Amino acid sequence: MISAIVISFFDHNYIKDCIASIAFVDEIIIVGKIDPAELSEIQHKNPIQFIESESVDFGFLIEKACSKASHDWIIILEANRSVSCQLAKEITEIAMNPDSQGNYKVKTRFNFMGKLMKFSGYRTRYTSLLFHKNSIDSKTASNKLNCPIDELYLDFDSYNERLTKKAKLRAQHLYTKDIQPYFFHFSWNPLWKLKKTFIFKLGFLDGKEGFVFAYLNAFEEFKTYLFLWLMYRNIE
Repeated sequence: MISAIVISFFDHNYIKDCIASIAFVDEIIIVGKIDPAELSEIQHKNPIQFIESESVDFGFLIEKACSKASHDWIIILEANRSVSCQLAKEITEIAMNPDSQGNYKVKTRFNFMGKLMKFSGYRTRYTSLLFHKNSIDSKTASNKLNCPIDELYLDFDSYNERLTKKAKLRAQHLYTKDIQPYFFHFSWNPLWKLKKTFIFKLGFLDGKEGFVFAYLNAFEEFKTYLFLWLMYRNIE
């Protein structure tokens, strides 16, 4: 009835909790990067498929995983997110209703450094979560789920480590496309990301945690092009 696609970027600290929260689904497909030792420890009542990929292109990863999905309804989430019992019940009711159709989006509830982030881009942010196989190619999700999805708690070190790994994967993706790093990639891009998250997305209303969150995301942008610059010079 329901397939779950879990996108992982070495989320070994969180993926077990993520998988445990989607015990209600009938099939799980993990796509991305994961430690093989961690994969062997993940338990679910149904078999788990794993598709390894170096890509950080969500569209590509989703398309690759959807081709393996067996059921009409598909939920797509990152491995550092958790589905509450209330949200699981809501998703199940939709999937069981023969009149349900279209795509559904959900608000994100995000805890960072011990604080619930009410702004920092999360105040009005909806993420597409539940898709019907016939409409998954659509980029819009007009239907809204009532219950939010939880982004699992991330401390400073864990979040920074996760962003560093994503930056490396993104740099590899840019390298395969022959994209060269230039000065504005190191200066303007991180500055713009900091400004967008902290000011335009109201991160300043989250206080010091909002600034740290914006800073780490801006630093991820800088690290992406730094890794890319090192690749072009064959420097480890």
